[in-house]
Formats: sequence, C-alpha cells, structure tokens
Amino acid sequence: MKRIGLIILSLLMTVCATQAQTANDSVRIKLQTTAGADIAIDGDWSSTNIMYTKVATGQHNVTVRYGSLFEKNYPIEVSTTGNTEFSFLIEGEANISSMPKATIFLDGIPQGLTPQTLKIVGTHNIKIKGDEKEYFDISDQITINPFEKKDFSYTLKKRPPRLYGMVIANYTGCKAYGATLALCRNWGAYLRLATSDGQFGGIDADGYPEPNHDGNYYGTGIFKKKDPSYTICTAGVMKRCHKYLFAYIGAGYGQFGQTYEQIIDTDNKEPNYSTERYVSGAKGVAGDIGIIVKYKALLLQVGYASILTGKFGDTKWHHDPYIGLGISIHKNKKRN
Repeated sequence: MKRIGLIILSLLMTVCATQAQTANDSVRIKLQTTAGADIAIDGDWSSTNIMYTKVATGQHNVTVRYGSLFEKNYPIEVSTTGNTEFSFLIEGEANISSMPKATIFLDGIPQGLTPQTLKIVGTHNIKIKGDEKEYFDISDQITINPFEKKDFSYTLKKRPPRLYGMVIANYTGCKAYGATLALCRNWGAYLRLATSDGQFGGIDADGYPEPNHDGNYYGTGIFKKKDPSYTICTAGVMKRCHKYLFAYIGAGYGQFGQTYEQIIDTDNKEPNYSTERYVSGAKGVAGDIGIIVKYKALLLQVGYASILTGKFGDTKWHHDPYIGLGISIHKNKKRN
C-alpha cells in the first residue's frame, strides 16, 4: 500500500508540474485586421476586428476573412520573448483628387485636403467640401476591395452668384437728382430715373437778366439760364462681370431744356433796352451706360446718359455724366 501511495503522489506532482509549465508558457497576444473584416486564431473567431487572447507558445494559425471577397491564413510564432501584437491589414487604396482643392470627409470624419490617398476597404460615404460660399459639395459612395487601388477625381460645381437688389441715389452734371433700382444675379435688369426742379425763365426780381450787368450798362448779349430743366427715364440689362463689378446698358426717354434771354441796349442807358426769350434743348430717345462697383454692401455707380434725338432750338444732343452711391440687398441661399 505504501508503494502505491508513492506512485500516486508522483503522478500528481508530475501533472501539477506540467500544468505549471503550461501556464508559464502561455502568452497574451493582440490580433488586428482592417475594420469590417473578421479574424480568428486556431478557429476561434473574434466578434470584432481586434482580438485579445491568451495562447500557448509555439505555432498558431490566424485566419482573416472579408465577406465572400477575401479569406487567407497566416501562420504565426508565439514566444514568451517575441512579438505579442500581430496586424493583418487588407486595406486597399483610394486616391482622391479634386478641382479646386477641398476637404475630404470619410463617413463624416474629415481627412484633410485633396489630393490624398486613403487606406480603406469596403463601402464608404465620402464628401468633398470646398469653400461653401463659392462651390457646391459633392457626395459619393465608393467601394474598395482588399488590396485594390482606385482613382477618384471630382470637379466642384460653382454656386451661382447671390441675388442682389440695388438701391442707388444719383446726381447728374445738370443738377438733377435721381435713383437707380436694380436686381441682378448673373444677369439682371435696372431702372433709372432722374429729374431737376429747374424752371424755364431766369429773370431776376428787378426784371433784368440775372448775370452780366455792370452799373447802368447792360450791353447786348445772350444770358443762359443757370438751372436747366432735365428729366430722364431709362431701363435695360445688367451683367455681373466680376464678383465686385456690374455693367449695364439701356435706353428710354429724356428731356433737357434751357431758357435764354437776349438783351439789346442801343444807347447804353436804361431803360432803353429790349429782350428776346427763347428755349433750346433736346428730347426723345435716351441712351444710358454705366458700371457699378460693389464693396460689401456699399455700391458706387458711374454712368453716362445721352438724349439722342428730337432736338429743339439749336441743341442737337445732350450728354450728361452722373455718379451714384447706394447699398445692396442680397438673398442668402441655404448652405447645406
């Protein structure tokens, strides 16, 4: 009986020693593959693409699977002094470029500016986002298979210019005041009105022509009215030539008139004089051309108008440069 007990004790000690040696030879390792893929060691599959497990030292077999597209076995050697982290990436390459340069978003996460190579696999949503004031975003869905390389090139589409409303106060060279109203995106239209409050006449309170008399001597001459009568109404097309520059051209109706007084004094002594009064001017079709410079909401207008037909008196045409100052009112489009 004593001999049998010694044998059993020896067997128990051997089993314990073997278990202790096995426990001492096991190593905790990390296995990793690309997101979306599955990984296993010796047939033990992980529920994610990263796996932490404890294995015995020696040879093991790692399997990586990506749906029905890819499956491969990788042998590894595990030791107590060797590597404990193993990566088996099966990424492809998506080479993404755009005109102009823009920010890439991969599944909602910014990746930097184009051009860029993304190491990915599977199906992903991407967005190419440029300057939101100038360009529309581009959204796309791309699929990259394991170890596949694909090129993707995008051209961002320009947003149309904002719709601008314009209100401008004008002043012309013949002391007329007016206003320009306009509406323009890329193309547009405008309406301009101007008028003066001048009256045909020009006689002072004493009944004599206003300027050019010296004491009792009046002489003989023609005296022109200071404040002429002026009215113009034009409308036409407008074009956005640049981000800050608009040009326009139009036509309409205009009328300009001045009163002249002629005095005749034969003996250089008052009241021996006589006067003749007549009106000269132009009316009829008017042409209009000009530019508008925009800085933020401020507008500066420079234009030139001409009454082209319908003369009366001794005037064939009448021309007037004008300037204006105003503000713009724009409609913001919703930026997605």
